[in-house]
Amino acid sequence: MMGENDPFACFGEDSGSSSDDSERQALDSKATVNLEEARRLKSLANDNDAGRSIALTPITDDPRFEMFDSGPLSGKGLRATSGYKRGDEILRERAAMRVPNSHAAASLEEAREMHRWALQRAFDSMHRATRDALMELYSCDEEEGAKTPRGVYDTNSYQLWGAHDNRGGLFLTVARINHSCRPNVDHFWREDLQRTLVFATRDIEAGEELFTTYGPSSYMDTRGRREYLNERFSFKCMCSMCAEGNANGGDDRMAQIQSLQEDTAFFSLTKMAAKDASAALESVEKCLALMNEQGIGGPVFTKSLYHRGHDICMAAGDSEGAISYLGRELKAVQDSEGIDSPKAIKIESVLNGVRVH
Repeated sequence: MMGENDPFACFGEDSGSSSDDSERQALDSKATVNLEEARRLKSLANDNDAGRSIALTPITDDPRFEMFDSGPLSGKGLRATSGYKRGDEILRERAAMRVPNSHAAASLEEAREMHRWALQRAFDSMHRATRDALMELYSCDEEEGAKTPRGVYDTNSYQLWGAHDNRGGLFLTVARINHSCRPNVDHFWREDLQRTLVFATRDIEAGEELFTTYGPSSYMDTRGRREYLNERFSFKCMCSMCAEGNANGGDDRMAQIQSLQEDTAFFSLTKMAAKDASAALESVEKCLALMNEQGIGGPVFTKSLYHRGHDICMAAGDSEGAISYLGRELKAVQDSEGIDSPKAIKIESVLNGVRVH
């Protein structure tokens, strides 16, 4: 899912030791390997010991949403019991399990073994009620009667982006939110709060099921998305976007969106004349319009485009345009990370400083 706080970096994404991580780190010395891993596991053990007597279970006492049986193919899901406006916070949750995203090791086999060991240690340290709740979750590569903590974790965890956090997390309530390629909620890890927050990406009516996205990390057509989801999570996506396919031009729009995303990312890094900036900003606005038309124009997807618009304006010396895009980015960040999030506060401070001068 596209850089820092990638909107697609969801369940099962980069939450364990990947082959790329392991091969890249294979050059580390054995002494460094053992020292760094000892520090990580000590930190992990301290976290688990601190929460050993705390029973973390899914949130079931919030009157604004409920867990329900979403069907034989989807299992349990979450459903709104009251209406939400775009940007409303739906829930916030503490991680039931946190494990390092990667392990410095001399080989891929050693990294996998270290991941298994760290995961089992975290699981064994949990309160029994938390372990029981975790094992009720789906494991995409295991039969129902043969599930393991690792299988459940690798299916339901996701990377916790943060300046000081290099772990994946599993959240018992958030993990119950089913997938749609056209989601109505997004989840965001707030390192400052040590919680994942879930926000409405559009207005949601009471009775609607809540959907997030599990990936992929680019704007693929229906076939590409279904292949990714089936390979990674063992299900064929039947969401509204996949059901439509290209009947209404959806696949063509996704191809255009992907191309424009790549173009605008390049433009935002390039100094340009006013004429070139005008063409680049047209690409930004065209991409935003296509995303809205495709039903993926929520703040979690658009905030990076607003930031690119700001950068393009700055590169062209258009301070007024830059302020306008920064204001739009602020609103998107507030709606997808929280009004009091560090990024929102930083952007607001910049805007206030500009207005004062």
